[in-house]
Amino acid sequence: MGNTLLSIAKADIKTAKNLVNSDDKYQKHQAAYLTQQGVEKTLKYAISLKTGGQPWGHDITKLVILAQQNGVDVPDFICKKAKMITSWEVVSRYYPTSVIRRDTIAHVIRVADEWQKKLK
Repeated sequence: MGNTLLSIAKADIKTAKNLVNSDDKYQKHQAAYLTQQGVEKTLKYAISLKTGGQPWGHDITKLVILAQQNGVDVPDFICKKAKMITSWEVVSRYYPTSVIRRDTIAHVIRVADEWQKKLK
């Protein structure tokens, strides 16, 4: 299941990368949602490598703390923006009215993509 989770996380980030520059605000919000999903699944995968079990939950901040407690090296940008990334899971799905900066989504995508390449 572990490698499958990482594969799904990579697909989320790849799809987000394809949507983030869209002029359609709904597609941009989908990029934010998929970025959050990719980060969440990457964290869960990395934690499972250390613990043998996959944690539950969607709160990136809590997952970052759990990851760090188990010796996972989480990128600084993900740690600093964890609360914001967590919010994308909800605010981007239904009637997106929140302002989500395209450059921030793109930055998280780049960081997550680089991090995923380091994980095996």
